[in-house]
Amino acid sequence: MRQKSQTIGALGRVPARVSVPPPALTSQPLEPPPPRDDSGGVRRWLRGALVDNLALKFLSMVLAITVFLLVNTDRDSEAIASVGLSYRVPDGMELAPNQVSEVNVKLRGSERQLKKLGALEPIHVDLRDNPTGEVTITPDLIHVRPGLTIESVTPGTLHVGFDRRRDEDVEISPHIVGHPKHGYVLAGATVSPAMVAVRGGDRVIRAQPALRTFEIDLDGHDESFDVDVGLAPPDGVTIVRPGPVTVHVAITEELVTRALQSRPVAIRGDGDPAKWTVTPATVDVTLTGSLLGVEKARDTMTPIVKLVRDDAGKPREAVVVLDGLPPGIGAKISPERVKLAPAKP
Repeated sequence: MRQKSQTIGALGRVPARVSVPPPALTSQPLEPPPPRDDSGGVRRWLRGALVDNLALKFLSMVLAITVFLLVNTDRDSEAIASVGLSYRVPDGMELAPNQVSEVNVKLRGSERQLKKLGALEPIHVDLRDNPTGEVTITPDLIHVRPGLTIESVTPGTLHVGFDRRRDEDVEISPHIVGHPKHGYVLAGATVSPAMVAVRGGDRVIRAQPALRTFEIDLDGHDESFDVDVGLAPPDGVTIVRPGPVTVHVAITEELVTRALQSRPVAIRGDGDPAKWTVTPATVDVTLTGSLLGVEKARDTMTPIVKLVRDDAGKPREAVVVLDGLPPGIGAKISPERVKLAPAKP
């Protein structure tokens, strides 16, 4: 018979389970797992996004830009265009000056069509059977490309003035501008031919006693010259036989008179000038001649009195002359005589 202190395991062969206490926890911290290196994957993704199917991506960008431009340029817009006017007037009549030469047209259409608008054909206004000169500019007179519509025309109504035609011979007036070189002046200008035949309205011709040439510039000239020049008719006047005319421009030296006051009188000649005095000691001099000659004389001439051998130390009157006066220059001295006397010791 078994003793009660003996325990029999399962099936009577294995001893009973014995509880084992868990191992004691240590104070050493656990190391975190190493981070994952995802940089290679990011680089591969960026490269694929930028490089893969490059041709297809470029084509897509071109198509997107094209669609954007087409959508934006097909929007309706407005623009203002100028249209020139040409007139046909009744026989024997001329247009009065300052007539309207163009009208403004407001157009509507796509931006693409308006950018390709270009110049519009002029409007031909026939006034031969319109004695009043009242004209209405209607949209049907203006030719625009299909797809564009005319919103308005400004001005929409014109009043065209007429004047009876007249032919006349008028003088030619040279139009001189500028200045010759210093010391020279314009002496005159002659035109060949002196007259020209013109045509225009009666009132315009009557108000135009002479027809001017284009500008003739004198700057830098110091001698006479000939020049062929065209004519500049005013509005409403036409030249019957157009062609250049010859203008002879005469340039000469400028003549002047200059007064020089209180010029000192010098003593020269035989003897010692320091032993003599003149009274008055200064004179006034007036020079006449070309401007360049007078300017030169002002710096070179000197009033003088001359000593002679016969002077024996006695006072006398002496004639004042100008030494260094350029040829061609006239001079007047005041006073012409001065008193020459020995200097006091």
